[in-house]
Amino acid sequence: MRRFPYSFPDRPPCRRTAPYARSAAVLLLCGAAALPLARAQDGGLPPVPIPVPGSLLDRPRGPSPLPAPGTDGASAPGGAAHGAPGSAPATRRVSSGTGFYVTVDGHLITNHHVIAGCKVLARGDGVTLAVVATDAANDLALLKGPAVALAATLRTAGDARQGEDVLTYGFPLQGMLSSAGQLGAGMVSALAGLRDNAAQLQIDVPVQPGNSGGPLLDRRGRVIGVVVAKLNALRVAQITGDIPQNINFAIKLAPVKALLEAHGVHYQAGGDAARALSNFEIADLARGFTTPVFCQR
Repeated sequence: MRRFPYSFPDRPPCRRTAPYARSAAVLLLCGAAALPLARAQDGGLPPVPIPVPGSLLDRPRGPSPLPAPGTDGASAPGGAAHGAPGSAPATRRVSSGTGFYVTVDGHLITNHHVIAGCKVLARGDGVTLAVVATDAANDLALLKGPAVALAATLRTAGDARQGEDVLTYGFPLQGMLSSAGQLGAGMVSALAGLRDNAAQLQIDVPVQPGNSGGPLLDRRGRVIGVVVAKLNALRVAQITGDIPQNINFAIKLAPVKALLEAHGVHYQAGGDAARALSNFEIADLARGFTTPVFCQR
């Protein structure tokens, strides 16, 4: 019978003579340092795994230019250009996330961790943005830029429901994938976030670095949350021996509304009267009120 070696990062190597037929048991035993097993004679289940931290999507990366004003690219909100960074010399440390406009006066929402410690903030066409207010506890930031042609609509009635279809729009992996916005689709998996965080939702929509701060949308194109993080898959694999799939998180709408109302920002709200939209209609709509947010640290 074929024999398989099993090993986990930062764990003692497993016995290399474990028979393939007992692979499931071996995987559990190999993770015993992180996920202890109850003794068979006790008839018990394994203890609850050690909690695993989430992974924020957007961290500072190596030297990279901020986009220069007037850079050619896709149309930004209000007719400006946005997308991949411009051709300025690569001498500054820049990270990127996503933001979405909540007023045509130029107010937009993103994550606090996207803008924390930034010396310069700019949208995709290089136009600078200013920080109006932050809510670090809920990982939110309110920014202000020039007036735009279109702003998002926030849902008024009812929180997101478990199993509800949702979509994301953002600018992941700038410089690697398409510099235009990208649409993702999935559903609400759970009504609480990591470690039962009641201010968050769990979603199965795939998200990548650069999606942080982007809108979570319902089928009518209304904002119902803000993309914030994904489960740290490598850390979970170290603990359980299995790689989790599509476990991501979004901030619920209530903290977003509270931040806007606390600073006198009058956002557009929408009920259930509007019809459900197709994916391409939602993409067309979201493209008009989202932008990359570049941070120079």
